[in-house]
Amino acid sequence: MSKRKNKKFKGWLIAGAVVVVLGLIGYQIVQNANKRMIDSMETFVIEPGTIILEALASGKITSADSEDVTFNGTFRRTTVELGDTVAKDDKIGEYVNNLGQLIAIRANRDGLITQVPSAVMSKFEISNPDKFQLDIQITERDIYKIALGQSATIYVEAVNESYIGEVTKISSLGNTSGDFTTYTVTVGFDHGETSVYLGMSGSAKIVLETFKNIAVVPVEALITSDGKRYLLSADWLDNANLPQSDYYIPVTTGVADIYDIEVIADDLIGKTIIILPETGDNFPFFQGNRND
Repeated sequence: MSKRKNKKFKGWLIAGAVVVVLGLIGYQIVQNANKRMIDSMETFVIEPGTIILEALASGKITSADSEDVTFNGTFRRTTVELGDTVAKDDKIGEYVNNLGQLIAIRANRDGLITQVPSAVMSKFEISNPDKFQLDIQITERDIYKIALGQSATIYVEAVNESYIGEVTKISSLGNTSGDFTTYTVTVGFDHGETSVYLGMSGSAKIVLETFKNIAVVPVEALITSDGKRYLLSADWLDNANLPQSDYYIPVTTGVADIYDIEVIADDLIGKTIIILPETGDNFPFFQGNRND
């Protein structure tokens, strides 16, 4: 063999070796990446579960026991301010009657002054500072699921305390803004010995519906592809070199909360599925509609 041919042959050998080495390195990188991905996956066994749908809304705490103090004449002046505590028969203001006489306005009960006369409202309001309520807005989609006397949980952030109350009033007239309508629901509650005050912000949680013995999975287990929804069978782990789509389980979805979602398909209970690492591509889009 001539020197030139020998040199050329060695060049091919080196090039081939480089290709093989790079191929092995690339294969190893892919294998390592797949292993890391598989190691970061979670498995989940589908079992019968419960999803509770709740309405959660916030508002301001007001008194559940208030009375108006009215007068017949021209208001002259107030002798109290908002937030003052008064006893029954205390003088709280003055007005002039039709005969021109100056008449004292007196409290009709013990309580807290929560309103004084103004250009808009010509009356006083005296409230019981120990009987509280919270007005919240419930959407037209949920209002029919709420009933008088229904239990509610009230949370007051300022004191970091929760209280059990009940629905005491449901407005029949909606508050419409654009195409969106809400209804005022009043929840009464007892704050016990906690220092809760009128005007504090609070939130109320009311159970709307409870769905039991349904197939439930974490929302992140859902895979959305071409507008359809799937779960990934754990059988794929035994054949990780094959496309994941070969092991997709088609499902429809039902009710959901922020953590879990109902999945509907044949023979789901007892199946083991994979929860893929969240990448943004496989995070599901879902709605809490049982007939979805």
